[in-house]
Amino acid sequence: MTDPTLLAGLGCALSVFLCGLGSAYATSHASMFALRHQDLMAMVPVVQAGVLAVYGMIIAYLIQSRITDSLPTADAYKFFSAGLSVGLACLVSGFGMGEYLKQCNEGELFFVRKGKAEPKQGSASKKISFTAFVFCLIYLEAIGLYGLIVALFLVGH
Repeated sequence: MTDPTLLAGLGCALSVFLCGLGSAYATSHASMFALRHQDLMAMVPVVQAGVLAVYGMIIAYLIQSRITDSLPTADAYKFFSAGLSVGLACLVSGFGMGEYLKQCNEGELFFVRKGKAEPKQGSASKKISFTAFVFCLIYLEAIGLYGLIVALFLVGH
């Protein structure tokens, strides 16, 4: 017989662990990007990567607040699925963000604002639009957000 409390607890653990793993991978590459640019706007990827971990904490809190001694098995499976949903989505999102930023770091890409290169950029091999850069990150972040939305539906019903 399946223990409903164990399933719900595993949903909590998976949401925190997998979201944290995706967030850590993205943050490691985002931090290197921020260090290379020395601009406050270069912190945008770091913040976006950190948000992935918050998604896991939100779902873990909602799941643990609904765990009782009389938890139905069907609800426990929903909670387990919710943890997997947000966790795997944020893991993939973090991996995508990390790989994108890794390519930006290795390709010596520098972003420009308003079409002008910053004097600190020196002889950057490639310059990219800051707007296009952020839009790519937003769409990668959206994958984790979709997992959060699905998990919220699973926990809410």
